[in-house]
Amino acid sequence: MTKDGSGQNAIALALPLISAIISVALFQAGGFFSLFFLVPLGVFAYGGSVRAAWITCAVAIAGNAAVSLALLMAFHNQQAADWIAFAWNCGSAGLVLALWTWITSPPPQTQGFSTANRIVASGAVVFILFLLDIFRDYSAFLQQMESAVKYAIDFTAESGIAGIAFDSLDDTSVIGAMISFILNGAGLAVMILFFAVNRQVSVSFARLVKPVEKAPRLADYHAEGWLVWLLIFALVGAVFFRKTGMFAMEAVAWNVTTVCLFLYTAQGLGIVFYYLSKTARSPFVRLLQVLSAVIIIISPAVNLFACGGLLVLGIAENWAPLRNKTEPPR
Repeated sequence: MTKDGSGQNAIALALPLISAIISVALFQAGGFFSLFFLVPLGVFAYGGSVRAAWITCAVAIAGNAAVSLALLMAFHNQQAADWIAFAWNCGSAGLVLALWTWITSPPPQTQGFSTANRIVASGAVVFILFLLDIFRDYSAFLQQMESAVKYAIDFTAESGIAGIAFDSLDDTSVIGAMISFILNGAGLAVMILFFAVNRQVSVSFARLVKPVEKAPRLADYHAEGWLVWLLIFALVGAVFFRKTGMFAMEAVAWNVTTVCLFLYTAQGLGIVFYYLSKTARSPFVRLLQVLSAVIIIISPAVNLFACGGLLVLGIAENWAPLRNKTEPPR
């Protein structure tokens, strides 16, 4: 075997390992950057084969389990509860990584399921996992909610708006409102957004290295025509179930509404990217555009106006053709 061949084989073996190591490091580090622990795997997946992406996923799952086990052995008493938490956390992280690989490198038999639909389905699965985690340790969840409420009260007090926001409310009512908000669509929206942002950042970084043929452009995304009717029925259903006291069905209706709103917001963002792509050919410029969009999405207050505008733009395309569907994707 030639030296060039040996070097290429070494690189082929090293890249998935490096991607997995970076992903595990981001996940275990916690904090803001842990939200992007899927990006290293996504960049590799969009630049490589389906088989290599799934192998890298398996390496990341094993690596995360190994690090978690080492931390358990070093800093915990290895009680039964510790082992249960270890198994749950490793299983949850493994499922998220598998869903992510399904989004970025779907097996041939599932490639007819669009990227947007895979993102929504993955977000729904993780949201269900989140609900199961709440029921698994409800007292810990309430403690986290109480901490979040205390932080919000302290923050608004420092801002001088506590009298408006919290003086007339007790902790119990605030926590109840937050739980209702999570169950009625906000929790699902966060999970879907998590996968969507990681996907778009991954594609943008991958395109800095080489063209990515297997990743459809967001600029070419069009929601299904019937989605507007599903949105209308879901909104009507949410109001009806609220009036009749069927709160479980109301939560279902609000979550269906959330999915529709997400897809139309994605369509609105696709319209913006469609026109930006006509002037920005450089992958680096496109990456800056995506990162700017991510910053806007995670910025409080600003994101409400931005997402609202994108939503209106996406819904408007049902009746006003804003893009040329026959234009070949780039």
